[in-house]
Amino acid sequence: MKPSRLYLALVMLASLLGLAAASAQTSPRPPWAAPPVTAQNGQALPTREQTHVYLLRGLFGVFSEGMDSLAKELISKGYTCEIYGWDEAEKVVAHITGRAAAGHTGPVVLIGHSLGANAVIQVATDVNQQSIPISLGVTFDATEPPPVPENVAIFINFWAKDGFGRPVSAVPGFTGQLENYDLSGIPGIDHTSIDARDQFHQFIIASLESMTAK
Repeated sequence: MKPSRLYLALVMLASLLGLAAASAQTSPRPPWAAPPVTAQNGQALPTREQTHVYLLRGLFGVFSEGMDSLAKELISKGYTCEIYGWDEAEKVVAHITGRAAAGHTGPVVLIGHSLGANAVIQVATDVNQQSIPISLGVTFDATEPPPVPENVAIFINFWAKDGFGRPVSAVPGFTGQLENYDLSGIPGIDHTSIDARDQFHQFIIASLESMTAK
């Protein structure tokens, strides 16, 4: 089996940063397996427009400029993308559940920074009650992360030991893929800049492109 584009993106990112990913939870899915959203029974991959990406900013919405620039880039590439404050998590849950009830079956992606990263996991937990899957979750320096719920297929956490970031863990029985990237000690990376690095944005874009068609 050929490596998936997501796995290759992870390898390239780790090589670029000189890091080893610490898997908080292992998965029966080998790391080179295809991402969770794939064409089946001759059906086409979901389009970028059908892929709903929700980004959540951190405190006051002013310390997460990387979320804004990432949102603009994703929109320019055709993804359905919306950005919220960390304290608007309930609104995000309402949008996801409402759109699922209306028939949306495309990938749901959650991305957040700082308090917005904590909120990402809470949103995933809340929509899990409606059996709504999350294809990809990405967090930057989650500060007090709850455990990742079992409805998340792939979860990536970028964090640094600068007094704010923490590694994330998952609920018992989690069968997805969870990776923690410890960026501590890398020059130029701290709590207020971690979400703005272009190599992380390109990793997210590569991950999305691995599971969608244009």
